[in-house]
Amino acid sequence: MVAIKTIIVDDEPRIRRGIERLVKSFDVDWDIVGTYSDGKEAYDAIINSHIKVDLLITDVKMPEMDGLTLVKELRKSHFFFAFFISGFDDFKYLQTAIREGAINYILKPINREQFAVDLQEVKKKIIAKREEHQSLKEVQERASKLTYATQVQLLSEMTWLNDKDVSFLNWTKEFPTGKYKLSYISIDQTVPGRKGEESKECEIWSFAVENILEEMLMNEFINYGTRKWWWRNGRNNFWVLLFEQDKLEMNEFSALTEQFLVKVKDNIRRFTIHTASISESSVFHDLTQLPSYKNQLLSLLQYRLIQGGNKLFKYDLINEAHDLKPKGSTPVIYMRTQQILHGIEKYDEKKVVKALQTFFDELEHLSSPRLVEEALHYLFIQIVNLWMENDGYWEDPYLLTEAIQMTKWASSFSELKGKTKDWLMSIMKKIQLLRDDHPDSIQQAKDWIHENLGDNITVKKIADHVYMNPTYFCEYFKKMTGVTVLDYVTKKRLEKAKKLLELPDIKIYDISSLVGYHDPKYFSKLFKKWQGYSPSEYRESYFKRTSIK
Repeated sequence: MVAIKTIIVDDEPRIRRGIERLVKSFDVDWDIVGTYSDGKEAYDAIINSHIKVDLLITDVKMPEMDGLTLVKELRKSHFFFAFFISGFDDFKYLQTAIREGAINYILKPINREQFAVDLQEVKKKIIAKREEHQSLKEVQERASKLTYATQVQLLSEMTWLNDKDVSFLNWTKEFPTGKYKLSYISIDQTVPGRKGEESKECEIWSFAVENILEEMLMNEFINYGTRKWWWRNGRNNFWVLLFEQDKLEMNEFSALTEQFLVKVKDNIRRFTIHTASISESSVFHDLTQLPSYKNQLLSLLQYRLIQGGNKLFKYDLINEAHDLKPKGSTPVIYMRTQQILHGIEKYDEKKVVKALQTFFDELEHLSSPRLVEEALHYLFIQIVNLWMENDGYWEDPYLLTEAIQMTKWASSFSELKGKTKDWLMSIMKKIQLLRDDHPDSIQQAKDWIHENLGDNITVKKIADHVYMNPTYFCEYFKKMTGVTVLDYVTKKRLEKAKKLLELPDIKIYDISSLVGYHDPKYFSKLFKKWQGYSPSEYRESYFKRTSIK
């Protein structure tokens, strides 16, 4: 049994020492953690030294601070049992003591036998309270684990699937509001060896990486109140989502996260045979944007194909490399690359084709295949940077991978030229579509939503219809209409549901499907939340009103 932490407060030293000897003589379970001569001394010691107390035995009348005031003030921050001892047989003191939660009130001189009986009763109550507290703690821990498991499942679905109906955005309501950062950790290399042995050894090292990540997440953010979630993306890839509410400034949160990710990367290299590359998002507040940031991080991670693994890739760090010239290449190649970029930005196809031709003319004069590959990689990086500046990572997060494959699999210089030209032209068209500004795009989006209320509606489908980036579209829609895409779609679906409920021959579960909700229970719950009554209650009320008329 854990010892019962006991404090004794009395302004008479002889009585104080006598109580201490009595308590110790009764049972080894009593642990005297402090004795004090008045309430003020006891209060300061308990508060300043963070002393845990189970039982406070105190005199009532004392200088500086009396026992009743001591108990009253301590109860503001501590839970404990109070045992009053007094030389005054005064009903007013007894009333006040009971009001302050006294477990007992006895008069001096203390009767040894009665005091022993009273302490045993106190001990039983303390043990019962501890057991109650432990049971509650276990229930809370189980509830917390269940909540965490549910949240991880939701996050996993959002990083695996891209075609979830917009109603699924309700999942974000299961999470707190504040600052978020998403990271993607990917193992760079696998274990060589025979097939059977290789698979088994991979599992062992993958488990080791998982343990490193889990242990670091548990220990790194203890002093900051940071919440964290992690989940797998296949055997050798991991997502990490970090949350901070209001304790840290945005730049402090970013710095703390970056330090953590660097430690993760270094520990994986130190304690396993692997290295890992990590991509990191900027800070964001709207969790519905998580799929967009997911694609951004997948795009960023493709840079390891050129820059190598065991690195931390950040969006802003990649942009810093935008103006770096390729090593070993001529200044003309750098100039032609800038001309290609300028042509794409101006949507000038002739200029792009001409600059690309002169770019390849220069490549033919380079002294080694390595320099040709380096120059092409530089061009591809600049194009992908331009693509990402236009939020194109949502549309195609693996654009750089596609470009690198061209250099690896082209069978001739002529084929490489043709594939690079086709790739550039397709990127130019995509960027132009992303930049197109349609004044009536909001109305077009609304019209499309109205026509497809019974279908699977995703943010990406709506945004594609108006040629906009999904993340930008969500922000633009909210800015122009004052409501989120989710709320607008929900409102229109439920308006349609109300009209269908006014038709007697359509069953409620069919109505649910007709307005895009394939789970009738979820539809009923949502309908009641928005309308204040269930679908069946609305239908019943409607027919009562119409029959009266």
